Amino acid sequence: MILIDTSVWISLYRKDKAEIGQKMWALTAANEAALCGQVWVEFVGGFRKKDQRKEYEKLLKAYPFLDTSREAYEKAAEFLANHPRLGAGDAIIAATAVTQKVPLLTLDHDFKVLEKEGLEIISSAP
Repeated sequence: MILIDTSVWISLYRKDKAEIGQKMWALTAANEAALCGQVWVEFVGGFRKKDQRKEYEKLLKAYPFLDTSREAYEKAAEFLANHPRLGAGDAIIAATAVTQKVPLLTLDHDFKVLEKEGLEIISSAP
């Protein structure tokens, strides 16, 4: 299982990176792609039009959902304390991946600082 970051979903929506699309669809075909609540909120919440939001909610419901536990929130708080430039949403996503023991597929360089704290990153970012 691999947690897919919001940056990847946005890239797929915009159709701006063929490489990440190919990687994502390979993971989907293998039933390896998952999301968590914070990714759901960031991505789906970005659609202002209700019909578009409902369309993406329906599509995302097909993916496994990784729960964010109390342990993950504690880890996220630790990440924020140690890395003040990291956003709270990114800290929650990273902590979910770490506590669920899954890698994170992302295009966001902000996660790089968490590799030394146990976050495994799969990246297509340059």
